[in-house]
Amino acid sequence: MLLNYDYIQVMLLVLTYMVIYNVTSFLLFFTLMQAVTADIKTLFSLSNFGASNILTKLLSLAILSLAGVPPLLGFFSKIFVFVLISNSALFVLFPTFFILLFIGLYFYTQNLRFLNATNSPTLVLMSELSLRTHPLFLSFALPIAFLIIFGFCYVDDIFIVLSWILL
Repeated sequence: MLLNYDYIQVMLLVLTYMVIYNVTSFLLFFTLMQAVTADIKTLFSLSNFGASNILTKLLSLAILSLAGVPPLLGFFSKIFVFVLISNSALFVLFPTFFILLFIGLYFYTQNLRFLNATNSPTLVLMSELSLRTHPLFLSFALPIAFLIIFGFCYVDDIFIVLSWILL
């Protein structure tokens, strides 16, 4: 039983966490689908992109946000869960939360390391790939990336919109 929160505040925190996580996951999978349509057959082929490609940057941004790196919006969703657990009587979940947080951080860090590992001798020129990005992809991915990067300015607005939905 939660001590300091009423039902609406708990639902608002949980719904905000789910919206942030789903938007970030949408960016991750939408970018992966764009890479698949650009003749990338395996995940090993992603190492041929290089650091200057927009797909690599968007994938790195989505993975960092899902990992909960502090300036990104995914960090605030993890803080919401942290505050919810710390202000409740469920102190048993506190160590479990940290263990799962660090396991997830290790998983996302390994994916980032794999994504940014380039093979210099066999590097294929991918400059034409960045020219073939679909305009629909860019029209969705760039505003979502802006929201993930500068989302800390809009956390209060997200709360207001989600409280309107709940009421």
